Amino acid sequence: MLLLPALKREQTGFTLVEVMLVMLLIGLLATTVVMNFSGESREERLEKEAERFQQIFHFVAETALLKQQEWGLYILPDRYGFLYYNNKDAKWLPAEEPAGLKQHKLPADISLKLELEGLAGEDSNLLSQLEWQLDDDEQTDENADIPVLPQVFILSSGEISPFQLLLAENSDLTPLYSSVSTDFAIPLNRTPVATELP
Repeated sequence: MLLLPALKREQTGFTLVEVMLVMLLIGLLATTVVMNFSGESREERLEKEAERFQQIFHFVAETALLKQQEWGLYILPDRYGFLYYNNKDAKWLPAEEPAGLKQHKLPADISLKLELEGLAGEDSNLLSQLEWQLDDDEQTDENADIPVLPQVFILSSGEISPFQLLLAENSDLTPLYSSVSTDFAIPLNRTPVATELP
């Protein structure tokens, strides 16, 4: 019996490994696209941080009025928090309750800059003329996470020392800015997010 030579079979489909590899790559690409488009934009993140600061500050100012207690704000380049004056201990203590008043650390690409001088009404502001005296053991350490004295005073009378807080988003793209400020009382004024300094 004559045997025909075996014909070479040519592969015409994909192996299971190749199909699974392609599915894995498509899944990874889809995940990347969804994460990039469902996340907040730079403008939204900066707006959210400015709005959070404004709302928390309003809460503290109203608390100072209702409790007849002196409060203060401190600003560091990457965080901010509130202090209250404890009459019993005669010193400023960090606010711990409610939880929203604890020190708030900003995302890595957002920074803060506080301006206290050169603002309208600075000359007529009695708060700017106050000079707090610290005992030798209370001297402020510039590297401390929480300063001994606030930079902005929120008094029980409703008066607030004038300030302008600049929030800047400094990623690799064009910087974005927003500011929150007050002359002497709430409500605070907030500028919309823009590429130019307010």
